[in-house]
Amino acid sequence: MRKPFKTHTFTMISNFCMSLNPKRKLTFLIASLFLFLSASAQNATEGEKLFKDNCQSCHAINDKVVGPALKDVHKRRDEAWLIKWIKNSQKVVASGDAYAVEIFKKYGSVMTPFESLSDGQVKSILAYVKQESEKVTATVAVTTSDSPTSSVADKLSTNAMKSNINWLLIMVVGLLFVVIFLVFNILETVGRIQGHDVVNWSSINGFLLLTIGIGGVALSIWEFMVHAPLTVSAQKPASEHGPGIDNMFNITLLFTGIVFIITQVALFYFAWKYRSKKNSKAYFYSHNDKLEYAWTIVPAIVLTILVINGLKNWNKIFSKPASGTANVEVYAYQFGWTARYPGGDNKLGKHDFRQIGKSNALGVLTEDPNSADDFTSSEIHLPVNKPVTFKFRAKDVIHSAYLPHFRVQMNVVPGLPTEFTFTPTVTTAEMRTELNNPKFDYALLCNKICGAAHYRMKVTVVIDSQAEYDKWVAEQKPAFTKSVTEQIPAAKIQVTEPNQAVSNKPLASVK
Repeated sequence: MRKPFKTHTFTMISNFCMSLNPKRKLTFLIASLFLFLSASAQNATEGEKLFKDNCQSCHAINDKVVGPALKDVHKRRDEAWLIKWIKNSQKVVASGDAYAVEIFKKYGSVMTPFESLSDGQVKSILAYVKQESEKVTATVAVTTSDSPTSSVADKLSTNAMKSNINWLLIMVVGLLFVVIFLVFNILETVGRIQGHDVVNWSSINGFLLLTIGIGGVALSIWEFMVHAPLTVSAQKPASEHGPGIDNMFNITLLFTGIVFIITQVALFYFAWKYRSKKNSKAYFYSHNDKLEYAWTIVPAIVLTILVINGLKNWNKIFSKPASGTANVEVYAYQFGWTARYPGGDNKLGKHDFRQIGKSNALGVLTEDPNSADDFTSSEIHLPVNKPVTFKFRAKDVIHSAYLPHFRVQMNVVPGLPTEFTFTPTVTTAEMRTELNNPKFDYALLCNKICGAAHYRMKVTVVIDSQAEYDKWVAEQKPAFTKSVTEQIPAAKIQVTEPNQAVSNKPLASVK
Protein backbone atom coordinates (compact mmCIF):
# COMPACT_ATOMS: atom_id res chain seq x y z
CA MET A 1 0.00 0.00 0.00
CA ARG A 2 1.36 3.41 -0.97
CA LYS A 3 2.13 5.71 1.96
CA PRO A 4 0.31 9.03 2.14
CA PHE A 5 2.26 11.86 0.54
CA LYS A 6 2.94 13.71 3.82
CA THR A 7 4.15 10.53 5.60
CA HIS A 8 6.29 9.55 2.63
CA THR A 9 7.85 13.03 2.45
CA PHE A 10 8.54 13.06 6.21
CA THR A 11 10.22 9.61 5.97
CA MET A 12 12.44 10.81 3.11
CA ILE A 13 13.52 13.90 5.05
CA SER A 14 14.21 11.79 8.19
CA ASN A 15 16.36 9.33 6.23
CA PHE A 16 18.23 12.22 4.61
CA CYS A 17 18.99 13.76 8.03
CA MET A 18 20.18 10.44 9.45
CA SER A 19 22.59 10.02 6.55
CA LEU A 20 24.39 13.27 7.29
CA ASN A 21 27.47 13.52 9.52
CA PRO A 22 27.09 15.56 12.76
CA LYS A 23 28.62 18.73 11.30
CA ARG A 24 26.32 18.68 8.26
CA LYS A 25 23.36 17.82 10.49
CA LEU A 26 23.98 20.96 12.52
CA THR A 27 24.33 23.04 9.33
CA PHE A 28 21.11 21.56 7.94
CA LEU A 29 19.21 22.23 11.16
CA ILE A 30 20.43 25.86 11.31
CA ALA A 31 19.50 26.39 7.65
CA SER A 32 16.06 24.84 8.25
CA LEU A 33 15.51 27.05 11.28
CA PHE A 34 16.58 30.11 9.29
CA LEU A 35 14.20 29.22 6.45
CA PHE A 36 11.37 28.65 8.94
CA LEU A 37 11.97 32.01 10.62
CA SER A 38 12.22 33.74 7.23
CA ALA A 39 8.94 32.16 6.13
CA SER A 40 7.28 33.24 9.40
CA ALA A 41 8.57 36.79 8.99
CA GLN A 42 7.37 36.83 5.38
CA ASN A 43 3.93 35.59 6.48
CA ALA A 44 3.77 38.31 9.15
CA THR A 45 4.78 40.95 6.57
CA GLU A 46 2.06 39.82 4.19
CA GLY A 47 -0.32 39.65 7.16
CA GLU A 48 0.46 43.24 8.14
CA LYS A 49 -0.60 44.47 4.70
CA LEU A 50 -3.75 42.32 4.72
CA PHE A 51 -4.57 43.47 8.26
CA LYS A 52 -4.26 47.14 7.31
CA ASP A 53 -6.37 46.65 4.18
CA ASN A 54 -9.12 44.53 5.74
CA CYS A 55 -9.12 44.66 9.54
CA GLN A 56 -7.74 47.87 10.99
CA SER A 57 -10.89 49.89 10.28
CA CYS A 58 -12.62 47.94 13.08
CA HIS A 59 -9.81 46.34 15.10
CA ALA A 60 -6.55 47.24 16.79
CA ILE A 61 -4.04 44.97 18.51
CA ASN A 62 -4.16 46.47 21.98
CA ASP A 63 -7.24 48.71 21.93
CA LYS A 64 -10.96 48.17 21.50
CA VAL A 65 -12.28 50.03 18.45
CA VAL A 66 -15.54 48.80 16.91
CA GLY A 67 -14.60 45.22 17.59
CA PRO A 68 -12.49 43.77 20.42
CA ALA A 69 -8.73 44.19 20.78
CA LEU A 70 -6.95 41.33 18.99
CA LYS A 71 -4.02 40.92 21.39
CA ASP A 72 -3.41 37.18 22.02
CA VAL A 73 -6.45 36.21 19.93
CA HIS A 74 -4.46 33.14 18.84
CA LYS A 75 -4.53 31.98 22.48
CA ARG A 76 -8.30 32.32 22.81
CA ARG A 77 -9.26 29.95 20.01
CA ASP A 78 -7.43 27.52 17.72
CA GLU A 79 -6.40 28.46 14.20
CA ALA A 80 -9.15 26.46 12.46
CA TRP A 81 -11.86 28.23 14.48
CA LEU A 82 -10.34 31.66 13.81
CA ILE A 83 -10.18 30.97 10.05
CA LYS A 84 -13.88 30.06 10.01
CA TRP A 85 -14.76 33.13 12.10
CA ILE A 86 -12.80 35.56 9.91
CA LYS A 87 -14.17 34.14 6.68
CA ASN A 88 -17.81 34.25 7.82
CA SER A 89 -18.57 34.94 11.48
CA GLN A 90 -22.33 34.62 10.99
CA LYS A 91 -22.00 31.01 9.88
CA VAL A 92 -20.14 30.25 13.12
CA VAL A 93 -22.82 32.10 15.13
CA ALA A 94 -25.58 30.24 13.27
CA SER A 95 -23.92 26.92 14.10
CA GLY A 96 -24.65 27.61 17.79
CA ASP A 97 -21.02 27.97 18.89
CA ALA A 98 -21.33 29.36 22.45
CA TYR A 99 -18.26 31.64 22.26
CA ALA A 100 -19.28 33.00 18.84
CA VAL A 101 -22.80 33.77 20.11
CA GLU A 102 -21.36 35.47 23.20
CA ILE A 103 -19.07 37.70 21.11
CA PHE A 104 -21.89 38.59 18.70
CA LYS A 105 -24.25 39.55 21.54
CA LYS A 106 -21.54 41.53 23.35
CA TYR A 107 -20.57 43.74 20.40
CA GLY A 108 -23.92 43.74 18.59
CA SER A 109 -22.51 44.24 15.09
CA VAL A 110 -22.03 41.87 12.18
CA MET A 111 -18.39 41.35 11.28
CA THR A 112 -17.73 41.76 7.56
CA PRO A 113 -17.19 38.32 5.98
CA PHE A 114 -13.88 37.79 4.16
CA GLU A 115 -14.63 34.67 2.14
CA SER A 116 -12.49 36.01 -0.71
CA LEU A 117 -9.38 35.54 1.47
CA SER A 118 -7.61 32.19 1.20
CA ASP A 119 -6.74 30.13 4.28
CA GLY A 120 -3.10 31.09 3.72
CA GLN A 121 -3.91 34.79 3.74
CA VAL A 122 -5.94 34.44 6.94
CA LYS A 123 -3.03 32.55 8.53
CA SER A 124 -0.75 35.43 7.53
CA ILE A 125 -3.06 37.88 9.30
CA LEU A 126 -3.03 35.67 12.41
CA ALA A 127 0.79 35.48 12.22
CA TYR A 128 0.96 39.29 12.16
CA VAL A 129 -1.46 39.56 15.11
CA LYS A 130 0.61 37.01 17.05
CA GLN A 131 3.82 38.90 16.26
CA GLU A 132 2.35 42.22 17.40
CA SER A 133 0.83 40.61 20.52
CA GLU A 134 4.22 39.28 21.52
CA LYS A 135 5.75 42.73 20.99
CA VAL A 136 3.18 44.24 23.34
CA THR A 137 3.77 41.47 25.90
CA ALA A 138 7.54 41.89 25.67
CA THR A 139 7.24 45.65 26.20
CA VAL A 140 5.10 45.11 29.27
CA ALA A 141 7.53 42.49 30.57
CA VAL A 142 10.55 44.76 30.11
CA THR A 143 8.77 47.64 31.81
CA THR A 144 7.80 45.40 34.73
CA SER A 145 11.28 43.87 35.08
CA ASP A 146 13.01 47.23 34.95
CA SER A 147 10.80 48.65 37.67
CA PRO A 148 11.08 47.18 41.17
CA THR A 149 7.98 46.73 43.31
CA SER A 150 8.73 49.90 45.20
CA SER A 151 8.48 51.90 41.96
CA VAL A 152 4.76 51.15 41.80
CA ALA A 153 4.31 52.98 45.09
CA ASP A 154 6.55 55.78 43.77
CA LYS A 155 4.35 56.12 40.68
CA LEU A 156 1.20 56.20 42.77
CA SER A 157 2.79 58.83 44.99
CA THR A 158 3.84 60.88 41.95
CA ASN A 159 0.34 60.69 40.46
CA ALA A 160 -1.19 61.76 43.77
CA MET A 161 1.24 64.71 43.92
CA LYS A 162 0.34 65.76 40.36
CA SER A 163 -3.34 65.58 41.24
CA ASN A 164 -2.80 67.77 44.32
CA ILE A 165 -0.82 70.31 42.27
CA ASN A 166 -3.59 70.46 39.67
CA TRP A 167 -6.21 71.14 42.33
CA LEU A 168 -3.97 73.80 43.89
CA LEU A 169 -3.60 75.54 40.50
CA ILE A 170 -7.39 75.50 40.03
CA MET A 171 -7.86 77.10 43.44
CA VAL A 172 -5.22 79.79 42.71
CA VAL A 173 -6.83 80.67 39.36
CA GLY A 174 -10.25 80.83 41.03
CA LEU A 175 -8.92 83.15 43.75
CA LEU A 176 -7.25 85.33 41.11
CA PHE A 177 -10.59 85.83 39.31
CA VAL A 178 -12.22 86.74 42.64
CA VAL A 179 -9.48 89.33 43.35
CA ILE A 180 -9.84 90.88 39.85
CA PHE A 181 -13.61 91.08 40.29
CA LEU A 182 -13.22 92.81 43.68
CA VAL A 183 -10.67 95.30 42.25
CA PHE A 184 -13.08 96.27 39.46
CA ASN A 185 -15.87 96.76 42.00
CA ILE A 186 -13.61 99.00 44.14
CA LEU A 187 -12.63 101.10 41.08
CA GLU A 188 -16.29 101.50 40.11
CA THR A 189 -17.17 102.61 43.66
CA VAL A 190 -14.28 105.12 43.73
CA GLY A 191 -15.39 106.52 40.37
CA ARG A 192 -18.94 107.07 41.64
CA ILE A 193 -17.62 108.88 44.73
CA GLN A 194 -15.27 111.15 42.71
CA GLY A 195 -17.83 111.83 39.98
CA HIS A 196 -15.66 110.55 37.08
CA ASP A 197 -14.33 107.20 35.88
CA VAL A 198 -11.07 106.10 37.41
CA VAL A 199 -10.39 103.88 34.36
CA ASN A 200 -11.32 104.93 30.81
CA TRP A 201 -12.78 101.63 29.63
CA SER A 202 -13.67 102.99 26.19
CA SER A 203 -10.03 103.72 25.38
CA ILE A 204 -8.88 100.38 26.79
CA ASN A 205 -11.51 98.47 24.74
CA GLY A 206 -10.61 100.46 21.61
CA PHE A 207 -6.90 99.68 21.92
CA LEU A 208 -7.67 96.02 22.72
CA LEU A 209 -9.80 95.74 19.58
CA LEU A 210 -7.05 97.35 17.46
CA THR A 211 -4.49 94.93 18.90
CA ILE A 212 -6.76 91.92 18.32
CA GLY A 213 -7.46 93.04 14.73
CA ILE A 214 -3.76 93.47 13.84
CA GLY A 215 -2.86 90.22 15.62
CA GLY A 216 -5.68 88.29 13.90
CA VAL A 217 -4.69 89.40 10.40
CA ALA A 218 -1.01 88.72 11.14
CA LEU A 219 -1.80 85.23 12.48
CA SER A 220 -3.96 84.47 9.42
CA ILE A 221 -1.10 85.39 7.08
CA TRP A 222 1.32 83.35 9.21
CA GLU A 223 -1.02 80.35 9.08
CA PHE A 224 -1.12 80.42 5.27
CA MET A 225 2.65 80.84 4.98
CA VAL A 226 3.61 78.15 7.51
CA HIS A 227 0.93 75.47 7.37
CA ALA A 228 -0.46 75.77 3.83
CA PRO A 229 2.65 74.10 2.32
CA LEU A 230 2.01 71.09 4.59
CA THR A 231 -1.48 70.37 3.21
CA VAL A 232 -2.40 68.01 0.38
CA SER A 233 -3.61 71.01 -1.63
CA ALA A 234 -0.03 72.27 -1.78
CA GLN A 235 1.06 69.05 -3.49
CA LYS A 236 0.79 68.45 -7.20
CA PRO A 237 -2.69 67.26 -8.26
CA ALA A 238 -2.58 63.69 -9.56
CA SER A 239 -5.60 63.78 -11.87
CA GLU A 240 -6.45 65.36 -15.21
CA HIS A 241 -9.10 67.68 -13.74
CA GLY A 242 -7.02 68.48 -10.62
CA PRO A 243 -5.32 71.64 -11.98
CA GLY A 244 -8.74 73.11 -12.84
CA ILE A 245 -9.97 72.51 -9.27
CA ASP A 246 -6.81 74.08 -7.83
CA ASN A 247 -7.13 77.04 -10.17
CA MET A 248 -10.74 77.66 -9.05
CA PHE A 249 -9.71 77.40 -5.41
CA ASN A 250 -6.80 79.83 -5.80
CA ILE A 251 -8.88 82.43 -7.68
CA THR A 252 -11.65 82.23 -5.05
CA LEU A 253 -9.09 82.46 -2.26
CA LEU A 254 -7.49 85.52 -3.87
CA PHE A 255 -10.75 87.50 -4.10
CA THR A 256 -12.10 86.44 -0.69
CA GLY A 257 -8.68 86.96 0.90
CA ILE A 258 -8.51 90.57 -0.31
CA VAL A 259 -12.04 91.22 0.94
CA PHE A 260 -11.25 89.54 4.27
CA ILE A 261 -8.19 91.70 4.94
CA ILE A 262 -9.94 94.97 3.93
CA THR A 263 -13.08 94.30 6.00
CA GLN A 264 -11.24 93.06 9.09
CA VAL A 265 -8.78 95.99 9.07
CA ALA A 266 -11.65 98.45 8.63
CA LEU A 267 -13.77 96.79 11.33
CA PHE A 268 -11.15 96.87 14.07
CA TYR A 269 -9.64 100.21 13.00
CA PHE A 270 -13.01 102.02 13.16
CA ALA A 271 -13.81 100.35 16.49
CA TRP A 272 -10.62 101.99 17.82
CA LYS A 273 -10.92 105.33 15.96
CA TYR A 274 -14.54 105.98 16.94
CA ARG A 275 -14.35 104.74 20.52
CA SER A 276 -16.48 106.67 23.00
CA LYS A 277 -15.03 110.11 23.93
CA LYS A 278 -16.40 112.75 26.21
CA ASN A 279 -18.16 115.65 24.40
CA SER A 280 -17.74 113.94 21.00
CA LYS A 281 -20.73 113.82 18.68
CA ALA A 282 -21.29 111.14 16.03
CA TYR A 283 -21.64 112.34 12.44
CA PHE A 284 -24.92 111.21 10.85
CA TYR A 285 -24.42 110.06 7.23
CA SER A 286 -27.76 108.93 5.87
CA HIS A 287 -27.26 107.92 2.26
CA ASN A 288 -24.84 107.66 -0.70
CA ASP A 289 -26.02 106.19 -4.02
CA LYS A 290 -22.53 105.89 -5.53
CA LEU A 291 -21.26 103.94 -2.51
CA GLU A 292 -24.21 101.54 -2.66
CA TYR A 293 -23.74 101.03 -6.41
CA ALA A 294 -20.08 100.22 -5.79
CA TRP A 295 -20.60 97.62 -3.05
CA THR A 296 -23.43 95.98 -5.01
CA ILE A 297 -22.06 95.95 -8.57
CA VAL A 298 -18.42 95.05 -7.79
CA PRO A 299 -19.26 91.90 -5.73
CA ALA A 300 -21.86 90.92 -8.35
CA ILE A 301 -19.23 91.06 -11.12
CA VAL A 302 -16.68 89.10 -9.06
CA LEU A 303 -19.22 86.42 -8.09
CA THR A 304 -20.38 86.12 -11.72
CA ILE A 305 -16.77 85.46 -12.81
CA LEU A 306 -16.34 82.84 -10.09
CA VAL A 307 -19.66 81.12 -10.90
CA ILE A 308 -19.02 81.01 -14.67
CA ASN A 309 -15.53 79.60 -14.09
CA GLY A 310 -17.01 77.03 -11.72
CA LEU A 311 -19.71 75.99 -14.21
CA LYS A 312 -17.13 75.52 -16.96
CA ASN A 313 -15.07 73.24 -14.74
CA TRP A 314 -18.19 71.45 -13.48
CA ASN A 315 -19.38 70.68 -17.02
CA LYS A 316 -15.92 69.50 -17.98
CA ILE A 317 -15.60 67.21 -14.97
CA PHE A 318 -19.14 65.80 -15.10
CA SER A 319 -19.39 65.36 -18.84
CA LYS A 320 -20.60 61.96 -20.05
CA PRO A 321 -17.77 59.39 -19.81
CA ALA A 322 -16.31 58.31 -23.12
CA SER A 323 -17.33 54.94 -24.51
CA GLY A 324 -15.17 52.14 -23.11
CA THR A 325 -14.33 53.94 -19.83
CA ALA A 326 -13.49 51.39 -17.16
CA ASN A 327 -15.97 51.00 -14.28
CA VAL A 328 -15.01 50.16 -10.69
CA GLU A 329 -17.62 49.79 -7.96
CA VAL A 330 -16.54 51.25 -4.61
CA TYR A 331 -18.64 49.80 -1.80
CA ALA A 332 -18.71 51.68 1.54
CA TYR A 333 -19.62 50.22 4.91
CA GLN A 334 -18.84 50.92 8.56
CA PHE A 335 -15.85 51.17 8.56
CA GLY A 336 -14.14 50.23 5.33
CA TRP A 337 -14.19 50.11 1.55
CA THR A 338 -14.30 47.25 -0.93
CA ALA A 339 -13.60 47.67 -4.64
CA ARG A 340 -15.30 45.41 -7.20
CA TYR A 341 -13.82 45.15 -10.68
CA PRO A 342 -15.41 43.75 -13.84
CA GLY A 343 -13.55 40.86 -15.39
CA GLY A 344 -12.71 40.40 -19.04
CA ASP A 345 -16.22 41.36 -20.15
CA ASN A 346 -15.73 44.85 -18.62
CA LYS A 347 -19.26 44.61 -17.17
CA LEU A 348 -20.10 44.66 -13.47
CA GLY A 349 -22.65 42.10 -12.34
CA LYS A 350 -25.92 43.39 -10.92
CA HIS A 351 -26.62 43.57 -7.19
CA ASP A 352 -29.57 43.55 -4.80
CA PHE A 353 -29.29 45.16 -1.37
CA ARG A 354 -31.55 42.43 0.06
CA GLN A 355 -28.92 39.79 -0.78
CA ILE A 356 -26.18 41.45 1.27
CA GLY A 357 -24.77 38.90 3.69
CA LYS A 358 -26.79 35.99 2.31
CA SER A 359 -24.50 34.80 -0.45
CA ASN A 360 -21.79 37.47 -0.31
CA ALA A 361 -20.96 40.68 1.56
CA LEU A 362 -21.72 42.97 -1.39
CA GLY A 363 -25.10 41.52 -2.35
CA VAL A 364 -23.87 40.76 -5.86
CA LEU A 365 -26.26 38.55 -7.83
CA THR A 366 -24.24 35.48 -8.71
CA GLU A 367 -27.03 34.43 -11.11
CA ASP A 368 -26.05 37.30 -13.40
CA PRO A 369 -23.54 36.01 -15.99
CA ASN A 370 -21.69 39.33 -15.78
CA SER A 371 -20.84 38.57 -12.14
CA ALA A 372 -18.97 35.39 -12.94
CA ASP A 373 -15.65 37.08 -13.64
CA ASP A 374 -15.98 40.03 -11.23
CA PHE A 375 -13.31 40.21 -8.56
CA THR A 376 -12.94 42.25 -5.38
CA SER A 377 -10.00 43.94 -3.74
CA SER A 378 -9.38 45.71 -0.45
CA GLU A 379 -6.77 47.82 -2.26
CA ILE A 380 -7.71 49.95 -5.26
CA HIS A 381 -5.45 49.70 -8.33
CA LEU A 382 -5.84 51.97 -11.35
CA PRO A 383 -3.80 52.39 -14.55
CA VAL A 384 -2.22 55.79 -15.15
CA ASN A 385 -3.61 58.10 -17.85
CA LYS A 386 -6.76 55.98 -18.32
CA PRO A 387 -10.22 57.34 -17.36
CA VAL A 388 -12.10 55.38 -14.72
CA THR A 389 -15.63 55.73 -13.35
CA PHE A 390 -16.06 55.04 -9.65
CA LYS A 391 -19.59 53.77 -9.01
CA PHE A 392 -20.26 54.35 -5.32
CA ARG A 393 -22.60 52.30 -3.16
CA ALA A 394 -23.18 52.39 0.63
CA LYS A 395 -24.39 49.63 2.91
CA ASP A 396 -25.44 51.43 6.08
CA VAL A 397 -25.08 55.20 6.57
CA ILE A 398 -23.99 58.18 4.48
CA HIS A 399 -20.26 58.17 3.78
CA SER A 400 -18.17 60.53 1.66
CA ALA A 401 -15.51 59.23 -0.69
CA TYR A 402 -12.54 61.60 -0.60
CA LEU A 403 -9.41 61.18 -2.70
CA PRO A 404 -7.48 64.35 -1.82
CA HIS A 405 -4.59 63.96 -4.25
CA PHE A 406 -7.00 63.44 -7.15
CA ARG A 407 -9.24 66.36 -6.06
CA VAL A 408 -12.22 64.00 -5.90
CA GLN A 409 -15.02 63.95 -3.35
CA MET A 410 -18.45 62.37 -3.70
CA ASN A 411 -21.13 61.49 -1.15
CA VAL A 412 -21.91 57.77 -0.87
CA VAL A 413 -25.58 57.38 0.04
CA PRO A 414 -27.48 54.15 0.81
CA GLY A 415 -30.11 53.53 -1.88
CA LEU A 416 -28.80 56.35 -4.10
CA PRO A 417 -25.96 55.29 -6.43
CA THR A 418 -23.47 58.06 -7.22
CA GLU A 419 -20.46 58.10 -9.54
CA PHE A 420 -17.44 60.15 -10.49
CA THR A 421 -15.17 59.84 -13.55
CA PHE A 422 -11.55 60.99 -13.46
CA THR A 423 -8.19 60.22 -15.02
CA PRO A 424 -5.16 59.66 -12.74
CA THR A 425 -2.01 61.19 -14.21
CA VAL A 426 0.77 60.45 -11.69
CA THR A 427 1.75 56.92 -10.65
CA THR A 428 2.40 56.05 -7.04
CA ALA A 429 6.09 55.50 -7.84
CA GLU A 430 6.37 58.93 -9.50
CA MET A 431 4.68 60.67 -6.56
CA ARG A 432 6.98 58.89 -4.10
CA THR A 433 9.97 60.18 -6.07
CA GLU A 434 8.58 63.71 -6.29
CA LEU A 435 7.81 63.88 -2.55
CA ASN A 436 11.04 62.02 -1.67
CA ASN A 437 8.94 59.69 0.46
CA PRO A 438 9.29 55.95 -0.37
CA LYS A 439 6.39 55.10 1.97
CA PHE A 440 3.87 57.46 0.36
CA ASP A 441 0.55 56.00 -0.74
CA TYR A 442 -2.57 57.56 -2.21
CA ALA A 443 -5.63 56.95 -0.07
CA LEU A 444 -9.41 56.88 -0.29
CA LEU A 445 -10.82 58.36 2.93
CA CYS A 446 -14.28 58.84 4.39
CA ASN A 447 -14.88 62.58 4.75
CA LYS A 448 -18.22 62.39 6.57
CA ILE A 449 -18.46 61.39 10.22
CA CYS A 450 -20.11 57.98 10.00
CA GLY A 451 -19.57 56.42 13.42
CA ALA A 452 -17.09 55.55 16.16
CA ALA A 453 -14.31 54.31 13.85
CA HIS A 454 -14.84 56.89 11.07
CA TYR A 455 -11.22 58.06 11.43
CA ARG A 456 -9.95 54.58 10.50
CA MET A 457 -12.03 54.26 7.34
CA LYS A 458 -9.52 54.40 4.53
CA VAL A 459 -8.08 52.22 1.80
CA THR A 460 -4.85 52.43 -0.20
CA VAL A 461 -5.08 53.53 -3.83
CA VAL A 462 -2.25 52.43 -6.14
CA ILE A 463 -1.72 54.09 -9.52
CA ASP A 464 0.22 51.67 -11.72
CA SER A 465 1.76 51.80 -15.13
CA GLN A 466 -0.32 49.89 -17.68
CA ALA A 467 2.02 46.89 -17.54
CA GLU A 468 1.93 46.79 -13.73
CA TYR A 469 -1.85 47.11 -13.74
CA ASP A 470 -2.30 44.31 -16.29
CA LYS A 471 -0.06 42.07 -14.19
CA TRP A 472 -2.07 42.86 -11.03
CA VAL A 473 -5.38 42.12 -12.79
CA ALA A 474 -4.02 38.82 -14.08
CA GLU A 475 -3.25 37.76 -10.51
CA GLN A 476 -6.83 38.34 -9.29
CA LYS A 477 -9.40 35.57 -9.00
CA PRO A 478 -13.18 35.78 -9.52
CA ALA A 479 -14.96 36.40 -6.22
CA PHE A 480 -18.49 35.26 -7.06
CA THR A 481 -19.63 31.81 -8.06
CA LYS A 482 -22.89 30.94 -9.77
CA SER A 483 -25.65 29.71 -7.51
CA VAL A 484 -27.25 27.68 -10.32
CA THR A 485 -25.83 24.86 -12.42
CA GLU A 486 -26.56 26.47 -15.77
CA GLN A 487 -25.67 30.00 -16.71
CA ILE A 488 -28.79 32.14 -17.08
CA PRO A 489 -28.81 34.32 -20.20
CA ALA A 490 -28.46 38.04 -19.51
CA ALA A 491 -31.77 38.70 -21.28
CA LYS A 492 -33.58 36.81 -18.50
CA ILE A 493 -32.40 39.23 -15.83
CA GLN A 494 -34.70 42.15 -15.25
CA VAL A 495 -33.60 45.11 -13.16
CA THR A 496 -35.92 47.77 -11.76
CA GLU A 497 -34.43 50.79 -10.05
CA PRO A 498 -36.70 52.17 -7.29
CA ASN A 499 -37.34 55.88 -6.88
CA GLN A 500 -36.49 55.82 -3.19
CA ALA A 501 -35.55 53.21 -0.62
CA VAL A 502 -39.22 53.08 0.47
CA SER A 503 -40.31 51.69 -2.93
CA ASN A 504 -41.71 48.15 -2.85
CA LYS A 505 -40.31 47.33 -6.29
CA PRO A 506 -37.24 45.04 -6.24
CA LEU A 507 -33.86 46.36 -7.30
CA ALA A 508 -33.23 43.15 -9.19
CA SER A 509 -35.12 39.95 -9.77
CA VAL A 510 -34.41 36.79 -11.70
CA LYS A 511 -37.24 35.44 -13.83
